[in-house]
Amino acid sequence: MPSRIDTHVALVFGGRSPEHSISCLSANSVLAALQELGYSVTCIGITPLGVWVRVPSEEVAAYQISSEFRPEVRCSDQLVRVVMDPGAPGIEINGQFSPISILFPVIHGVDGEDGAIQGLCQIAGIPVVGSGVRASAISANKLTTKELVRAAGIDAGEWFAQYSGAISVPSMKPFPFPWFVKPVSGGSSIGISKVDEIDSFETACVVGFRTSSELIIEAGLNRPRELEVGILGENSHVQVSPVGEVKVKDHFEFYDFEAKYISDGAELIVPAQLPDEIAGQIQQLAVRVFTLLGCQGYARVDFFLEGDRIVFNEINTIPGFTSISMFAKMWLESGLRFPQIVDQLVRSAQTSS
Repeated sequence: MPSRIDTHVALVFGGRSPEHSISCLSANSVLAALQELGYSVTCIGITPLGVWVRVPSEEVAAYQISSEFRPEVRCSDQLVRVVMDPGAPGIEINGQFSPISILFPVIHGVDGEDGAIQGLCQIAGIPVVGSGVRASAISANKLTTKELVRAAGIDAGEWFAQYSGAISVPSMKPFPFPWFVKPVSGGSSIGISKVDEIDSFETACVVGFRTSSELIIEAGLNRPRELEVGILGENSHVQVSPVGEVKVKDHFEFYDFEAKYISDGAELIVPAQLPDEIAGQIQQLAVRVFTLLGCQGYARVDFFLEGDRIVFNEINTIPGFTSISMFAKMWLESGLRFPQIVDQLVRSAQTSS
């Protein structure tokens, strides 16, 4: 295996997704880990309009978020183009070729988790960190994922779908309120609304359709606990983290964008206080979902716990990836520091290419 200093990592972030600013924060943390490990890194930002540019590492290292400021990739004259030659994988920056050993995408949502950048890398012959095209595309679609998970005998709750252009208000409630109206693709709780009465349903759909052409309407549960599990590995060698719990503070109705990133609206508890049997069941289900969907590298698998009922919520193949995110906190409980996670992911991508 090549040494770290000889491994040239292209760290790609930003993009056209509503989660652009969160992707910049993930890049900030991953860059610090790669630099600590001694990897050669080129930071490639994708502007909100989809332009690929080289971003100075000092600029990435300065990214932070607040209620007044969200980081964003700015356009520059350092234009980047992926070279479509599997025999010589690399990029061109203003026409000058630079070889690439690994592409490490931390684009959350559109173009990052949906298989788009993975397909680009596959064609260009560039090994990519994380899941491939098929698993990424499936996992990014909440409707498809839930159908497959339910078909495998795993409780995924109750839901129905809505499609843009024709909001259909149900004449009879398929299940009791509250309902959660979610974009089918995307994350960071962007575009999600809690609906407590039918009169609010159409407005919630309009909000959701701003970020997705499909919506999933899920049945709320009775005072559920939100539990998460981290997965590392691929194929027959899969590691599972301790179970973590997200406990939303009282002044938030649910774990929305504000609570996650702006207002310190939730407590992240690792390990979750659970009976060993329940924790073990959740870990086993997380591995089953990861394997079922064909994921590789890493993922975070989310569940609800209603009494003793374990309900699958979703899987994130590129979860929020900072040193203080739930994914990192869960692995730290196992003794695995953030740079060690990043190193394992890069080396895994090298060996599986």
